[in-house]
Amino acid sequence: RHVVRAYRPRVRWREMSGWRDKAVCRVMDLDLFFPTTSSEERLALKVCAQCPVICECARYAAEHDRISGYPLQGVWGGVNRTRRRS
Repeated sequence: RHVVRAYRPRVRWREMSGWRDKAVCRVMDLDLFFPTTSSEERLALKVCAQCPVICECARYAAEHDRISGYPLQGVWGGVNRTRRRS
């Protein structure tokens, strides 16, 4: 039996050590941060808004448009992919 899932590139956690250990999302299901509906995205953004390292996360996303050669996806630091591009 095979389960087909959307591909998400591996994140280089060593590049995020320190601040990542303080992130609210570290204990959550990360699928939340790859929303498929606007209501899911709003929920992810609410979680980010309460995170003590939202600025560090947003900075990481701004500085790394690709991870392991793949475009950065999902919500990072309270910013979705569309807003990061603008």
